Amino acid sequence: MQILHPNLITALAASRDAGIAPVYFFWVRGKNRDTGATATMGLWSGDEDISQQVESPEGGFTTRPYLGGCNLRVDGIQYVADLTDNPVTVSLSQIADASQQLVRGYDVRLAYCEVHATSWVGGAFASQPQLLWVGVIDDVLIATPEVGGEGQMGFSVRSDLMAQLTAVNPAKSSDSHQKRRQSGDRFSEYSGAIKARSIQWYKAE
Repeated sequence: MQILHPNLITALAASRDAGIAPVYFFWVRGKNRDTGATATMGLWSGDEDISQQVESPEGGFTTRPYLGGCNLRVDGIQYVADLTDNPVTVSLSQIADASQQLVRGYDVRLAYCEVHATSWVGGAFASQPQLLWVGVIDDVLIATPEVGGEGQMGFSVRSDLMAQLTAVNPAKSSDSHQKRRQSGDRFSEYSGAIKARSIQWYKAE
């Protein structure tokens, strides 16, 4: 269940008459391509670099630096009551320095990320940015434009919970993996041979 700040709820309720100006914050925890060390970066949809306090998934608040001027947009956030996996699309300017550093300077494959959001009201935030999405980067989207065209850069972000629930680990049923877990385990010793046979077990050969 999503519980939003009362001020943001008020701004959303008044948006039909007053309009709404969404503000997004995108936080990524990837790896430095050169050193392999953990590297973090925050981007937001404003023009200036800021330090902003945001909600933490573990509870409470944390203050982070967010870089602006990258034309950040977030689309496709859906909350459903079943196990449907609906990725979110995060789009960035292709020429912004922060975008280039994040995509080309960091390894963001399966990187942990968070999306926060609020709205502008009278030149100020309606509330502290609210946590909307916790996920992992499933795909990097880079479209090189033709001459005179517009490029695109962004990410497909899957829900972290859905990524864990739908993860496949075929190694758990292999003979070698079983033996690594416990020496002498022969449960899957003939699984490879049996998989290739198509006979019906109750009929004599």
